[in-house]
Amino acid sequence: MTTIIIGLFPTQKEAKNLAADLELNGFRIQDYIIYLNKAPNKEQNFWEKLFGERTPQINTNETNKLIASVSIDNEQQLAIAKEIFAHHSVEHTYEFDDVTIVEAQNLDYLKTKVALRAKSEVYNSALKVKDVAKKLQAATSPVKFV
Repeated sequence: MTTIIIGLFPTQKEAKNLAADLELNGFRIQDYIIYLNKAPNKEQNFWEKLFGERTPQINTNETNKLIASVSIDNEQQLAIAKEIFAHHSVEHTYEFDDVTIVEAQNLDYLKTKVALRAKSEVYNSALKVKDVAKKLQAATSPVKFV
């Protein structure tokens, strides 16, 4: 079984520690990928030059998120990787059985796979809520005696 586990972390501050923990627990450097985003180097426009730092800045924090993917060969490695991810405050994890570590090198491909999985999870949860609502409605409907 070869699986890719993908983790989304709140900040990139822990990237080096995450890599070190993965290697300390038996993962080779070719078994994982940590995707770092550089902050865009933005030139100041006229108003920023004129007023300096007094112009409002909008920070969506999207560029500071950390994404990591790890190639897993067995259940023991999966448990270790999940534990390491949890230790580094992972926000969400995804497991893919149909993605290789070579395919995982393309971050856009991974983002597409994750987006499709997230949509699928939302749709499935909506169906479950609808089924529970139907069961509750059936359970609370009046009983008819014939």
